[in-house]
Amino acid sequence: MKKLLENGIYSENCITDFPPITYPAHVSLLTGTYTGNYKKEPSHGIPLINWMGRDFSPPILRSYAATNLQIYNINKEIGNNCRTILEMVGDGNTASIAQFINRGSNYVFPERKTRLALYYLLLKYYPSVKRRMIRSNSVIMQKLVETFKKPKKFFENSEPPIASLIWFITSDLLLHKFGFESRIYKLNLLHIDKVIGVLIDNLEKIGYLDDTAIAITSDHGNYKADKVGNISSFFKQRGLTHYHPLRNLKGNMNIADYSGVGFFNFKGKVNPNNKNSWPRPITKDLQNYGPKRINLLEELFKINGSHLMYYRDNENTYNKGTIYLKRKIKDSGEIIKGRIDYHSNGLEYKTRYILDDDKDVFGYIDDDIASQLLDNKFHSTQEWLKATYHLDYPMYIDLIPRHFKNPRSSDLILSNDETVIFNIHHGKQKGKNIYDHDRGIRSCMVVPLIIGGSSEIPHKHIPYCKTTDIVPTLLNLLGKSPHNSVIGKVLI
Repeated sequence: MKKLLENGIYSENCITDFPPITYPAHVSLLTGTYTGNYKKEPSHGIPLINWMGRDFSPPILRSYAATNLQIYNINKEIGNNCRTILEMVGDGNTASIAQFINRGSNYVFPERKTRLALYYLLLKYYPSVKRRMIRSNSVIMQKLVETFKKPKKFFENSEPPIASLIWFITSDLLLHKFGFESRIYKLNLLHIDKVIGVLIDNLEKIGYLDDTAIAITSDHGNYKADKVGNISSFFKQRGLTHYHPLRNLKGNMNIADYSGVGFFNFKGKVNPNNKNSWPRPITKDLQNYGPKRINLLEELFKINGSHLMYYRDNENTYNKGTIYLKRKIKDSGEIIKGRIDYHSNGLEYKTRYILDDDKDVFGYIDDDIASQLLDNKFHSTQEWLKATYHLDYPMYIDLIPRHFKNPRSSDLILSNDETVIFNIHHGKQKGKNIYDHDRGIRSCMVVPLIIGGSSEIPHKHIPYCKTTDIVPTLLNLLGKSPHNSVIGKVLI
């Protein structure tokens, strides 16, 4: 990787998506766009790994766990208003190796869907076996090498793949199980570096290296919580019961995901003339909710470790609206407020950050660069990137409204500090891991980017960029134009 870096493009400050969770971040990376109202505007439809589908009555609970074959629905549920990079490259063979998001691929490995899910299951529950980790990395890379050496075996012609995706699952599994400080995690990264070297050596031997660009990045960073908490009694005491389509249709809430950040769905008042059995609540509903008529906008801040809250305005549309922000100050318990306004017109999308009583929810006001955008004016994605890439909560003003515009997104987001993690997925606590990556702090949002290989790629240090820049940059090297949904910027 160092060799590619020293002869290509690199950045230590590549900003991923919000939330920095595996599959939503993968989709943004592989399409070059972000989530949004995927039915009406250029964007993708994946808000989370777990989400509630309110278009159905009763609602469905989607789960993209790799051990659940629902994961393959992701290729359809991305939506038709964006394209994967494999769909954008045009004519030519394409390959997807160990990547569940593979729309547009001519060859997928493993060939049988169940094999990838089962292999992921083995790795997840038996990750302490080092040989299995090493074998997984090696098999994945060897299969990619074979598509160059023996293309006729995998495609209808003898041409090597024009574009390929490859995902090293092992680093994510070891992060959650043992942590980013562990020896086995670091050894695995070294082994991934080794098998990338195997790819480079083979491409050089068969004469393809100078015609190939290799892009290496990550979908998210990481953090470590102090402990795992339990909040089942918290909700029970407040008359909040968890909905499940098979076990509890009368439930009045759904926690789609809650590790360090909680994504909450609440059942609004049902209109008898509307077939939607789970309408979105308005702000008044949230302030007087459930059989005990609690104010959720206050009560949820009583959850241990909670300190940030976001929710949408009642009148929001996909092209105009407001997201309300709250922050609980740890020492004093004071609640400070702000808001994000967004507007879009076709492909143009801008946001502004408004402070309440000059108190700043995200701490931008103390930074010389970021504070310049606190001017009550609307600013572009690139402006927010430049102003906040070096801070905690980078690009948040741009990314949070995009998430709330997705009709599959939650009603309210509650973010913790580093003191506690809950590991809840659709209401059930799963696992005791204290290592995760869903918080929007800098350590979770900033990833490395390297693009090297071909001598045509300039040696260039990029001070900051975003993962959505990868798709248009690679397409530029191929002489291809991106789909009109692509938000990213060409880095060359």
